[in-house]
Amino acid sequence: MAYLNTQLSKQELGVVVDGFSLIQTEQSTIEVIETVAEVGENSNFYIASQLKNEKSKLISSLSQFPVTALWLLNQYEQSVASGSSQEDDVTLDSEITTDISEISKYFYALSVKPLTDASYAADKQNLTTALELFPYSFHDLIKLVDVIVYAYKFRGLCYQPSIHMVDQKSDVVLKRLEGVNSRNRGKDSSWADLVYSYDEQFLFLTSTEMHKYFSELVLSEHMWLKLRQKIASANSRLVLFIANQYKGSFLDFDDLVQEGQTGLLKAIDRFDYRLGFQFSTYAGYWIRQAISRALSRSERVVRVPCGQVANINKVFRGKDEFVVREGREPNLNELADYTKLSCQEVSSILSISQTAMSLEGSEDDEESSFSPIDFLEQQVFTSSFMKIAQTDLEGLLNKAIKMLNPREAKIISCHFGVDTENAMTLQEIGIELNLTRERVRQIQVIALDKIRRSFGDQLLAFL
Repeated sequence: MAYLNTQLSKQELGVVVDGFSLIQTEQSTIEVIETVAEVGENSNFYIASQLKNEKSKLISSLSQFPVTALWLLNQYEQSVASGSSQEDDVTLDSEITTDISEISKYFYALSVKPLTDASYAADKQNLTTALELFPYSFHDLIKLVDVIVYAYKFRGLCYQPSIHMVDQKSDVVLKRLEGVNSRNRGKDSSWADLVYSYDEQFLFLTSTEMHKYFSELVLSEHMWLKLRQKIASANSRLVLFIANQYKGSFLDFDDLVQEGQTGLLKAIDRFDYRLGFQFSTYAGYWIRQAISRALSRSERVVRVPCGQVANINKVFRGKDEFVVREGREPNLNELADYTKLSCQEVSSILSISQTAMSLEGSEDDEESSFSPIDFLEQQVFTSSFMKIAQTDLEGLLNKAIKMLNPREAKIISCHFGVDTENAMTLQEIGIELNLTRERVRQIQVIALDKIRRSFGDQLLAFL
């Protein structure tokens, strides 16, 4: 750590030692990276340090805009309240919950104050400090810059580079303004409605202040992404080396490399060079984790969460140990006691750990052999014989009703619900036909007797 502190202090003074000539602080970040790239194994340290600085500049610029707080609250407040989080993303822990509550308190307190209020500047500084401490993800930073760039263009502000800015940097800002429409970000209708409910000068600052921070914001994002890509390219061979150890598994080698690259990017976003660890050691953990999780997802037809995969392995490992020690298969209670889990948890783990079987049979089976689908009874669709019988019954009933006179057909159809939505009582039919209930019953008996004499045997066959 003493060596690390020495190197950090020298870097802050703009000096890099270890076989190099002095590098002045006014040199650009790209020149520093190109110089130290020749170091080989130590280049990750210098690139990571510059990456950390550019990311800090980007976060500092974003923290000046209150719209950053509004976006974070819209993104995280509901997730924090429900306690849910994505499996592959950063877990919403107590630290993030505290940060969101602090941002929410300062933002809503600041939103109701006029810009001319005496305490506005102090509250604005508190909000800026809370935003700088928030652990932003890669997605958060990219989306926030898109929102501010789109707002800058939407407000009709004209970008004019300062006299101290070189043409290369001004081109970066102009290209960023041109690319915001092609990427079509920051135009979600629900998000737009939320933004319109607040004052424009409150969320995006005044035109003068927005001009002040805009160039630094875009240039910091450009340098941050460029450095991120550079360190990822410099460690691509590490991904190939680790992915090669997993060859012959469920995934092709190209898929393994792709999953390893996602782990490398996660390592880049989380690596802190000030702790003194080598980047390759830190990145190797994330690369292996990404590949192993991809293999666990592809191993089963139905995806099982990675946390449950660990529990499944624990239960089956405990089962094997019990069999070796006792010489017999354990029951549910014994397995629960051995693995220190409840019976309900063990039962759930055993149910989700079952392997899937193809209903059509495997490709190695002979053509004459039967597949599992041949032994399953189909209970979803109506049998074709039932459809034929239903059609014949409907046709026979129509013939029987047509044989009756109109009043008898009316009474039979209404009382038994034939070709009508609801069946009617004899009293309701009598009111409709202006007859007494007893007379309707007598007509119904006569009509049923006619049907019984003509179609009785045929209708009896359907019972």
